[in-house]
Amino acid sequence: MSAESSDGWVRVADSTALEQCDRAHVQVEGRFVSVLRARDGLHCIDSVCYHTGGPLTIGDIEDINGDLCVRCPWHDYSVRLSDGAKPYQAMKLDPKTKKLSPDGWKYTKSTQRTHEVLLRDGAIFVRLSTGGKFESDQFAYNASAAKNVSSGDNSFRPDGKGPGGYKRSGEVLAEHAKASSLAPPDHLPPRSSMPPAKPPAEKVYRMDQDWRAFRFLSKKQLTSNMWRFRFALTDCLGWPDVERHVRLRFAGETLEREYTPVSPLGQANFFDLAIKVYPDGALTPRLLQMKPGQHVEMCGPHGDLTISWASKTATRAGQPIPFDGLALVVGGSAVTVALQLLQDWLVKGDACRSLGIDIVYACRFQEELAFRAELEELTRRCPNIRLLLSVSQAPADWPGVGRLDAAALQWLHKKALPIVCGPPAFNEAMKESLASLDFHKVICL
Repeated sequence: MSAESSDGWVRVADSTALEQCDRAHVQVEGRFVSVLRARDGLHCIDSVCYHTGGPLTIGDIEDINGDLCVRCPWHDYSVRLSDGAKPYQAMKLDPKTKKLSPDGWKYTKSTQRTHEVLLRDGAIFVRLSTGGKFESDQFAYNASAAKNVSSGDNSFRPDGKGPGGYKRSGEVLAEHAKASSLAPPDHLPPRSSMPPAKPPAEKVYRMDQDWRAFRFLSKKQLTSNMWRFRFALTDCLGWPDVERHVRLRFAGETLEREYTPVSPLGQANFFDLAIKVYPDGALTPRLLQMKPGQHVEMCGPHGDLTISWASKTATRAGQPIPFDGLALVVGGSAVTVALQLLQDWLVKGDACRSLGIDIVYACRFQEELAFRAELEELTRRCPNIRLLLSVSQAPADWPGVGRLDAAALQWLHKKALPIVCGPPAFNEAMKESLASLDFHKVICL
């Protein structure tokens, strides 16, 4: 039990809790916080990410523009350890040319709440901050979200024991929408060992929420850095909702990544993942080395955005947003999200076949544009689907647009609901550009 002193400091752990690792996750007065040791000393910050309830404090600590930040492993959003501000590379709009140019590093304040921490008498003490409002406050007492921290970090509590219960962003947000405030739990759930996947058998399992082994069938290179990986199924994915993705890992390991299937969800006997391979990556080079017949573990579906073509709504965290058209603005490998939505629209979109869909697909190089032929064929078949290709480092004879900016995005239908998906810097830049064009509702994945 934590002991509170008269000056508000709460003893949360022995100083030895940081000897084996660089962080300790504790509960102070019902609030889930983490103590992190970095090169400049100790920091205390809310454990659960402000963005979608992700396990922020199990992420990597990195230097961004001279500031130490922790990066959430779910969506790669970073926050500064000293004050919880979110760094981003700002862009400024030239009112004459309507083009964006870099404007240095800036910080979004009041995102992740930080707290005071010190070492005293051989123990770690924390004093909670209470002033103002921070975005992370909404998840600060959420036991379901805190389980993601406990399940994903070996350093969770000094005793290293505890239950499982890892949940993804869609599940956390759905639960959070049902209860605007959750009663603080009696104790911080301690860390568990990773739940084992069900072993491969003669039967090839259909995808579900349990980790299962899936047999690798084949691979095909799509672009200079993207490959299609095919895995066996006895049936089909058959997921009723989009946008949905899977989590993938190698057997017995904690490292996992999320990928969106690009084959039709009704496809029988196999499903495809299109994955960008990073030469220095921790997981994708190993995928590229796989031989047919080997297995990886996957579970799903996961996702916190649901598109309903019948009702013309995009629902996130229980909040439906009506739309008269969609603008899919994607960068790099996030084109897989657009493909899944378009395939689902072709199968189930009879009620809104006349719906306008704009696709903006951006890459650095022309050679990195995956599924270009398929997208261009779709625009020929469906006149209400439009495609704009953007290449930031384009050759002289490139027929599309160059670097994507507000001027290029003026091409979008004004009544479309933008859905943006790409790396964090891409998402921030697109949000700023779209806001300058009076798109007030933008969904970022």
